[in-house]
Amino acid sequence: MSGMREFIPFSSAAGGSELYAAFVLSRSGAVHDALGGFASGAPDWARVTAAGACVDTRLVDHLVATNRALGVSQSVLAALPGLADGSVRAVVTGQQPGVAGGPLLTLYKIATACALATAVEANTGTRCVPVFWMGADDDDFAEIRDLTAIAQDLSVVSVALDASSYTPGLRVGDIAGDAVRAAIAAVAPFLPDGTKAAQALGAWTETAGDLGEAAARVIVELTAGAVALVDGREPLLRECARATLLEFFDREAEVRALVQGAGARLVEAGFHAQLDLGASSGLFDVTDGVRRKIPAERRVEMRAAFERDIARVSPGVVARNLVQDVIFNPVAVVLGPAEIAYRAQLRPVYDALGVERPVVFPRMSATFLPPPMVALAERVGIGAAVFAQEPTTIADRARARLADESFAAAARAAEEEFRVLVEGFTAAASRRLDVRNRDKLEKRFADLSHRLRQAVDAAVEQDSQSAAARYPFLARAADMFTRAGAPQERFLSMVTPYAFHGPAAWPVLQELAGDSVRGALDGRVGHRVYSL
Repeated sequence: MSGMREFIPFSSAAGGSELYAAFVLSRSGAVHDALGGFASGAPDWARVTAAGACVDTRLVDHLVATNRALGVSQSVLAALPGLADGSVRAVVTGQQPGVAGGPLLTLYKIATACALATAVEANTGTRCVPVFWMGADDDDFAEIRDLTAIAQDLSVVSVALDASSYTPGLRVGDIAGDAVRAAIAAVAPFLPDGTKAAQALGAWTETAGDLGEAAARVIVELTAGAVALVDGREPLLRECARATLLEFFDREAEVRALVQGAGARLVEAGFHAQLDLGASSGLFDVTDGVRRKIPAERRVEMRAAFERDIARVSPGVVARNLVQDVIFNPVAVVLGPAEIAYRAQLRPVYDALGVERPVVFPRMSATFLPPPMVALAERVGIGAAVFAQEPTTIADRARARLADESFAAAARAAEEEFRVLVEGFTAAASRRLDVRNRDKLEKRFADLSHRLRQAVDAAVEQDSQSAAARYPFLARAADMFTRAGAPQERFLSMVTPYAFHGPAAWPVLQELAGDSVRGALDGRVGHRVYSL
């Protein structure tokens, strides 16, 4: 099988908000003022690489120990100690854990972070290590419960964690490992069996105590240990960000006003405001593994509790960004479109709390083509871009091109020849027959012509259907690429490329991410359609 590659410029790619478009295409305006630039010449690169950045030694030691236990690569393990004295800097990305690691976009984020770390090191001489912040302390069960994959027959199959495995407020990382293994076992019979993906997933998660641990192991295996992982549940993270968390809590009303004000300015400029904090707290209290909002009447009490035990704090979306950047002071964060929209409202908060802002860098956007779909595209001459831009047209385009054009032409020629013969005969007959018999003859020939047309149409349709039968997945082709309007990277599991190609998938993703990063640094952002 030959691999397919196609780059679709962002201006031609489907989807994306006006705000995200302004971020990747513009070099000035309200969005640029809020986020800064990410291309090679952007002033923010000089600012972030010049900043001092020492990570707490206790956390560095913890990272080395936990990542060594996970089996992260030696090159990453060797780089981590340099975070303590600032000789090594971090490129950070993150996502909530999923049943089999998370959605495909998580893998794209990690690949982008790895490629960007390499590029920053080559371009600036600043040694970098990619770090993945796993949001295992989040409590959005609906966001993480599904495992969706492409089956051997190219149908799209989904399973979900049993609802009984979760109670409201439970940190998703704490979901029992048995529930994770049950979901994987349910989807396993449908996965492509050539790479033994099902067996591999089972082995990777066999002894994991909870969802957070299972997801970490899958990520390490799928990426060949190319990224360091940090679990958002780790109490030491709160201790390292103690001062920022307490200040955030004390100034929460001000923070909320700053976020809302930034959102209003974006709306005034013609964009949208992604964050609406309302009156709820930006910090949560975690007791007995359950994450709870803090009502106004308990704020004084909880402030004293946090002072005594900062490990009880669980940051919401705004505070998590601040905590991550206070702890690691990364040169860059790799984010998706929605997260970038969040960040567009956070600049005044960073300034108010004195937190250094990293460069915001767009993650790779891509569409994966399974091998049978590649074979079909090559057979009928469908360009790779169609799978990302117009997936609902794939079946119709393929059927039209699979039909034998010479057969259809012969059928239409037979119909035309009959018409010519009939016209010649009826012209001759009209000179010899009376009106009554001539009308009767013409009606019979009209009926014969109609029946012939039906027969020809049926034959052409049967030929088309017969050809399409060689590709039975055509009827559900679009399901592989869109779901409820969302692209496949949002709903397909990150295990999907591995399921078809095994360990060979990661090097290809690294190659794609390297091209994506180089393109973005040159100001050329887009979408990639690929196969292995």
